[in-house]
Amino acid sequence: MESKRLLRGILGGVVCCVLSSCAYIPSSGPSAKKVSALSQQQPSAEVPEVELIDVDEGVARSLYQQQAGQSFAHWGEGYASYGTIDAGDMLDITIWEAPPAVLFGGALSSVGSGSAQQTKLPEQMVTSRGTVSIPFVGDVRVVGKTPVQVQNFIKGRLQKMANQPQVMVRLVQNNAATVSVIRAGNSVRMPLTTAGERVLDAVAAVGGSTANVQDTNVQLTRGNDVKTVALEDLVANPRQNILLRKGDIVTMITNPYSFTSIGAVGRSQQIGFSVKGLSLAEAVGRMGGLQDRRSDARGVFVFRYTPLFELPSVNQEKWREKGYSVEAEIPVVYRLNMADANSLFWMQRFPVKNKDVLYVSNAPLAEVQKFLSFVFSPVVSGVNSIDNIAN
Repeated sequence: MESKRLLRGILGGVVCCVLSSCAYIPSSGPSAKKVSALSQQQPSAEVPEVELIDVDEGVARSLYQQQAGQSFAHWGEGYASYGTIDAGDMLDITIWEAPPAVLFGGALSSVGSGSAQQTKLPEQMVTSRGTVSIPFVGDVRVVGKTPVQVQNFIKGRLQKMANQPQVMVRLVQNNAATVSVIRAGNSVRMPLTTAGERVLDAVAAVGGSTANVQDTNVQLTRGNDVKTVALEDLVANPRQNILLRKGDIVTMITNPYSFTSIGAVGRSQQIGFSVKGLSLAEAVGRMGGLQDRRSDARGVFVFRYTPLFELPSVNQEKWREKGYSVEAEIPVVYRLNMADANSLFWMQRFPVKNKDVLYVSNAPLAEVQKFLSFVFSPVVSGVNSIDNIAN
């Protein structure tokens, strides 16, 4: 009996030592409380300043609208090129004069008849001033006019000098009304015509995508605005396939998307998804959901670097006052409480982005259970062994 009491005393001392070192129990990551405290930490060279945003209806709607705002359809149907002439275009100009040709020369037969005299001018490039030179007429301003308007103007000027003149003007090389189409390994300048070229025409001009369609984005730059749409959406939605305008830049970007799931989830892993997009609800499903015995439903976090201009307007002002530019990327943590039934709706509108980190913290009770298991398993085993020896 004395030996039994001694062993139990020793085991009790071991328990006290283990209790004092409970902070060293293995864990899959920080607790929800520690993650939430990131927004209060003082920034330094070692740690960044972090923006913590609780996901609610307003936040989910704002992020969803930002993603939907990338639609090409928001630029409207646009317009086809009307074939107007611009500086740098090449023009082919031909003039006919009925016999007897007075201005451009000609010959009569013995019976006084003859054929119309055709004069084909050398192809001319429209100057930077927007003019071309016509014999007996001089410099003619052609920029902003159609070939038909130019030929009618020249014909009118020759009417008093030539015998029944006829004029034909053709745009033989469109150097101004073009679209730049860029793809890795192949880039072209595509001229616009009165037929009305669209975004998918530009995609076809460079031979389409060389990678999986689900990994390809189409980026359209128009002036200072840039929008990006998944090639899948562009093909499936005719409203996205808008008419191109002069000066547009169409870029095909191939970049497989993925996010990383860690913490109290089915399995920590990197999960790929289509550039078409993925909602937070779908992301949680793909990573195997939350673990019933470990996860804290109130501690679901999305870590990402977000451009300042994509933050809610209230949050933007705070960062601008600190000297951050509009293009600066801010470390942001979105916190979601899945214990709230409304979160199941918000998750369906919360878009997951490329390189996001989705973290689920351990529930406090799970840490307690882990601690108790760690402490009392050897104690119980030791006592059972002592009882076996005593018996």
